[in-house]
Amino acid sequence: MDKNENGGVGLCVFAVAMAVGTSAVAQEAGQPDAATNLEAIVVTGSRSAQQISEIPRTIYVVESDEIQAEARSGKTLQQILGENIPSFDPASEGARTSFGQNLRGRPPLILIDGVSMNSARSLSRQFDAIDPFNIERVEVLSGATAIYGGNATGGIINIITKKGKDAEPGLHAEVVGGMGSGFAGSQDFDRNAAGAVTYNSDNWDARFSIAGNKTGAFYDGSGTMLIPDITQTSTAFNERIDVMGSIGYQIDDGRRLEFSGQYFDSKQESDYGLYYGPSLTALRDPSLFETREGYESDFNPQTRRSMLNVTYTDDDVFGQQLLLQGAYRNEKIHFHPFPTVTNETGLYFFGSSQDTNYYSVRAALIAEPTDQLKITYGIDADRDSFKSRQNIFDLDTAATSGGLDFDTIGVTGLYPSIDVSTIAGFAEASYEATDRLTLNGGVRYQFVNTEVSDFVGVAQQVAILQGDATSADAIPGGEVDYDAFLFSAGATYQLTNTQQVYANFSQGFELPDPAKYYGFGSYTLSGGHYTLGNSVNVGDSALEAIKTNSFEIGYRFDDGTYNLETAAYYSLSDRSINLDRTTLAVEVVDQERRVYGIEGKAGVKLDHGFDVGVLGHWVRTEVKGDDGWEKDSVGSASVSKLGGYVGWTNDALSLKFSGQHVFELTDADDFTIDDYTLFDLTGGYTFANTDTTLNFGIHNVFDTDYTTIWGSRAKALYGGLADESIFDYKGRGRTFAISLTKVF
Repeated sequence: MDKNENGGVGLCVFAVAMAVGTSAVAQEAGQPDAATNLEAIVVTGSRSAQQISEIPRTIYVVESDEIQAEARSGKTLQQILGENIPSFDPASEGARTSFGQNLRGRPPLILIDGVSMNSARSLSRQFDAIDPFNIERVEVLSGATAIYGGNATGGIINIITKKGKDAEPGLHAEVVGGMGSGFAGSQDFDRNAAGAVTYNSDNWDARFSIAGNKTGAFYDGSGTMLIPDITQTSTAFNERIDVMGSIGYQIDDGRRLEFSGQYFDSKQESDYGLYYGPSLTALRDPSLFETREGYESDFNPQTRRSMLNVTYTDDDVFGQQLLLQGAYRNEKIHFHPFPTVTNETGLYFFGSSQDTNYYSVRAALIAEPTDQLKITYGIDADRDSFKSRQNIFDLDTAATSGGLDFDTIGVTGLYPSIDVSTIAGFAEASYEATDRLTLNGGVRYQFVNTEVSDFVGVAQQVAILQGDATSADAIPGGEVDYDAFLFSAGATYQLTNTQQVYANFSQGFELPDPAKYYGFGSYTLSGGHYTLGNSVNVGDSALEAIKTNSFEIGYRFDDGTYNLETAAYYSLSDRSINLDRTTLAVEVVDQERRVYGIEGKAGVKLDHGFDVGVLGHWVRTEVKGDDGWEKDSVGSASVSKLGGYVGWTNDALSLKFSGQHVFELTDADDFTIDDYTLFDLTGGYTFANTDTTLNFGIHNVFDTDYTTIWGSRAKALYGGLADESIFDYKGRGRTFAISLTKVF
């Protein structure tokens, strides 16, 4: 048994001891009369404000205080959510991507203030989207949801930003500055700074903020600089800026208009790259791969996003509450130069870029015909336009430099252009059948139109660029429509004032990535022209939505001192999406896929400022083969986890020691995500007289050397393209962080 396994056993014993201790103390303690988290108001459950105690779903809220304390102690938003939400997979330290970081074993829909960050192509950079400095809270709804529709089979993660209306009356300001390092080398240095100005009056409120972050090199637990992520890219040597602004006008007591905007830019500028050996010989002899200084490229990993959002609320439109929202999002994403080989072109390096323009309009009305009945209904409409290209790099320059120098010689298409238009209508009702029993039910009809452009095969475009051909036939595009009726039904029963049981059924669906499905064909070359043979096109192979049925039963308890929420769930989809390890194309197969598990979270506030907590998630993901159910690929399946913490707080000082164990997962093809255990120590000290707070953190306290979940997934997903060793992305070793916050 290695040190990671010892750590996992230790954490299991630690978590069990906390749970037993909590139970014993609870039997001796009385129940306070204070308000509980069950009375908290959320908007994510049913599109309208609702108490958690009324929702027959598993829903969690991570508040601003927790987010800011953890972020200013050196953690990312992905880490914070992975450590606080039982059914959300642990984060991979240093990874830019959230690919495979599932909610209840399936991809979640990520929202910022209700605006979708998911696109026609799921590029898994939804968290490379906002600085935690600008987050007020995060609401997480676990499991498929009919009311939100497509691409929400795992649930909803709604990131709600800070606004002027949330601030104290008057004019205020806040500044933050911090740094971090593992002291593994001169390049191992991170820094961050942020500032905001808020104004709040009876009628007007506003907030403007700028947050920036610059990272250095990342080193693993053995003190070795991490291998650069050439697939989905990392946040090492990265510069990020997040500019946000909002202004709200309270027209009268019942009407409000609000505008908000964001500019976000996160770009990697690294002097270190993956060395492919002299004349790229490491592609044949993987032992020659290494991380080396001297990297230069005219094309670098980047996420750049602009977003505008306007909302209007009116509490009395024919006796109903009206909610209106319009939004626009522009997104430009670049990836790392990557090698590929085709029969038409031989070896070449390319860097992909993808542009998205997203428009959405949402309208909802909330009616209360009786004191017991509440109905929410409305329409959603959006349009998602996607284009993709690839920079082709000079092969002689790349070979001479061993893959450390990339100069663009031309740009070709990578995927067909995709336009996805969606319109949907929904309705949900909540009925208080008795003082203790609340019934919920909903329906959504969603229609999706997908337009695919004509497209010349990728390899053929590159061959034409290189002068090996002059022209090529195009793979025909076209239009394809999807539609789906989705239903939900649930019930909540209040056992006492502090505890409920609930049950829920809900349907969701996902749309396979059309860009990776269409645009593939077989060609023959004659006289400089590529003639198209067979192809994957809209006319011959129209994609269809994959529907998921989701069931759950749960229990929650919160009396202000003790809290517990646990749920068991089961979800089943009629088909599966597979990824070809050689071409990276997707295919939809008639193979059932199921995910089932148990999640839970418990905590207790003890005397003298102590509090303890534990959470866990046991999950299984399976597909149905010829011989019955078998484990799904680690490329997309979720891992089980167990975590816990002990905290202590007084008037000025707070300390928190936390740990998380990731359990090993092996799939039917013998790919494995190895288990590991990490511990963190975070804290803060508040100087009350000066409104100043010092935050600090030690992450990966015991300097554990481990492969991240994303590193294990990458080996399974990309191992068919190159040796698996170059995709073995490690986690950062022990790092220290400190920051100072001043409020004016």
